[in-house]
Amino acid sequence: MCGIAAIVSFNDKGKERFSRIAKCTNLLKHRGPDYQKYIIENTFAMAHARLSIIDLSEASNQPFTTHDNRFTIVYNGEIFNYKQLKNQLQQSGHAFYTEGDVEVLINLYKEYGKDCLHKINGFFSFLLYDKQTQTFFAARDRFGVKPFYYYADENYFACSSELRTLKYITDCNTINKTALYTYLQLTYIPEKLSILENIHKIEPGECLTIENNKIKKEIYYSIKLPTEYKEQKDVNKTFLTLLESAVEERLTSNVPVGCFLSGGIDSSVITAIAAQKNKNLQTFSIGFKNNSYFDESVYAEIIAKKYNTNHHTFYFEEKEAENEIENFLSATDEPFADSSAFNVYVLSKKTKKHVKVVLSGDGADELFAGYNKHRAEWMLRNQKLKTSLLKGASLISGMFPTFRNSKLSNRIRQINRFGDGAKLSAQERYWQWACFYEENKATELINLSQKEQKDFNELKNYYINTINDDYSSTLLADVNLVLPSDMLTKVDRMSMANALEVRNPFLDYRLVEFAFSLNTKHKIDTGIQKKVIKECCAHLLPKEILHRKKHGFETPIQKWLKGALKDKVEEYCLDRDFIEHQNLFDYKELKRITEKSLSANPGNPTSVVWSVLIFNYWYKKTIQ
Repeated sequence: MCGIAAIVSFNDKGKERFSRIAKCTNLLKHRGPDYQKYIIENTFAMAHARLSIIDLSEASNQPFTTHDNRFTIVYNGEIFNYKQLKNQLQQSGHAFYTEGDVEVLINLYKEYGKDCLHKINGFFSFLLYDKQTQTFFAARDRFGVKPFYYYADENYFACSSELRTLKYITDCNTINKTALYTYLQLTYIPEKLSILENIHKIEPGECLTIENNKIKKEIYYSIKLPTEYKEQKDVNKTFLTLLESAVEERLTSNVPVGCFLSGGIDSSVITAIAAQKNKNLQTFSIGFKNNSYFDESVYAEIIAKKYNTNHHTFYFEEKEAENEIENFLSATDEPFADSSAFNVYVLSKKTKKHVKVVLSGDGADELFAGYNKHRAEWMLRNQKLKTSLLKGASLISGMFPTFRNSKLSNRIRQINRFGDGAKLSAQERYWQWACFYEENKATELINLSQKEQKDFNELKNYYINTINDDYSSTLLADVNLVLPSDMLTKVDRMSMANALEVRNPFLDYRLVEFAFSLNTKHKIDTGIQKKVIKECCAHLLPKEILHRKKHGFETPIQKWLKGALKDKVEEYCLDRDFIEHQNLFDYKELKRITEKSLSANPGNPTSVVWSVLIFNYWYKKTIQ
């Protein structure tokens, strides 16, 4: 797990950028504090910051060049089946001089070319140079666990694990207003966009080739839904076998491995399996003192006690928000306003004092219908009577406060969203339920040109047009949008800001493909979500965990906006001179929603004020 950066020149003008590669190692050092190095060759420059996990020796430091001087690579990630692949390659005559997975990756490419990507079980982003063919090859893992930003013009190609590094290399400085408009709605930026014009991302399951100064990007992997679902035998047995294998492979490490343990079903299952294979397992959770609605630590401790893990509960108080907010905001790199990211940042920072690697339960909700919106969608498609009752309830509940700070008000918010969504098509409903701020209200805050509006419509349609009568199409939409752009981005940025590697057993590609081969009834049924997980893992979990309702990894944002972060609200949301000079937001509308967010009935404006605060912090630090 590391940070990478590289520049490929197409002419002498492009080579002028090489002088910037040295600073990239410092910009990426938080991702890889164990070793930093850069090299400059005739046509390229590469930088690497290493977090040593596999083969701790200097032999696996990067940029890595093979003994015959043919291949050079910068690589960020882990190949969990690298030992098996190494044995196969040795039998085919490949020689190895290290014990790490980076040399395995190079020899895989040497043997299979771009088809090597199909043999890897892991996550990665990398750029590899083949001196013999004078080609460059880059790729990102199937589901987008590891980031890959890039820029290209007629003079050079540049790439990095982080936006800030690429901005330094390229001097890109223009805000992409379509991305900003989308961000205000979703609280994150989809992988098809970046916040800066002309900076792009290799998307999940994509690879890129540079040959003769020409760039070719293509898809090497995508999930396809079956045209007909076949009833499978031994579904539970197959699922558990795949999950146990995924956990076991992700325990492979030359440094201690622990588990994030929230007390929810997903992290509890991963911890249960890991604890059976690692008798000295450490587990980590975060709790909120004096705020029982947001505090799940008691459930994490139930699992920790059952499996006798060395458990750490880090209790978080409001005053710490003020102490940590600057560090957290810096870690966002590109504007990112999922409020639970703050929790992940603090949890990662405290966890890193004990281990370098943790397993998490990320991915299970998207694969097996774990979110409240998934249940709502299933009800609309299958339970007409209950749907009618909830539609009626939404008319009444609209008179009550709607926000996330208590069980009752959050439930009212959910009923209102259900009623609104029930009036829409499945495609439009998907987008509305993915958003925290309505499209028409975002338009009042930021004005788009006709072209920018057209670009947004095309982006939105790309993500929603795949939704059809097959219920699993809504889950696949989440795997394409929410999983890489929100969930995995959050974990990567917050954990790597603290040099902590997070591994996701539920995103083993064999398990993902199995999930999408299953009929809906194995994922969600009357009263049961994540059905296959609960059925085949019931013997692993206490009843109070198994039957818990979904509880997101929430943060008391409104309370903080009114308290510890009040000065930040004034500086980034209510400074009229700054907002008008910035010329992105309508100041009167921003002032109105900011005041609304601090009221007794804040509703959705709390989310958009938090989004603007984070964006403007980033803007002042990065653009102004």
